[in-house]
Amino acid sequence: MERIASIMLLAICLVGTGYLYMEHVDRLAADEAAAAVVAEEAATAAAAAEVEAAKIKFTIPHDKDANTTDITVSLDGSGSFDSEGDSLSFYWDQTSGDLVYLESTDNNTTTFRATTGEYTFKLTVSDSYGSSSSENTTISVAQEPNTPPEVVVKVY
Repeated sequence: MERIASIMLLAICLVGTGYLYMEHVDRLAADEAAAAVVAEEAATAAAAAEVEAAKIKFTIPHDKDANTTDITVSLDGSGSFDSEGDSLSFYWDQTSGDLVYLESTDNNTTTFRATTGEYTFKLTVSDSYGSSSSENTTISVAQEPNTPPEVVVKVY
């Protein structure tokens, strides 16, 4: 009888240990999954911050004229080069934002008038052999800043 009780006690201990082990494994798996979600969210936030930091930001200057709603923006690709010294051609293309008129699409520089908003442009530079490289740039234009007037009332 004592032997049967010992065997049953041993079996109960083994089952209990197995249960605790499975609980531990499940908890570890849940912790790993939660850590993966946190890491993915952090990577997404870092990527969004990098995109935001790469934007070139302008603000329409305050000029005491409420009708001023745009500014002139210049895009300059003149620093582009070919390591072999081949002649280059340039092509500017607006890829997002309210449509603007580019003064030139085939020079190394161009200008446009921008209102409040975001604009993305792609510059493609090609050499005389037909090899090309492209770069995108995003410009963010903020509205003209304005603070409300100060009110002063005097009573006599």
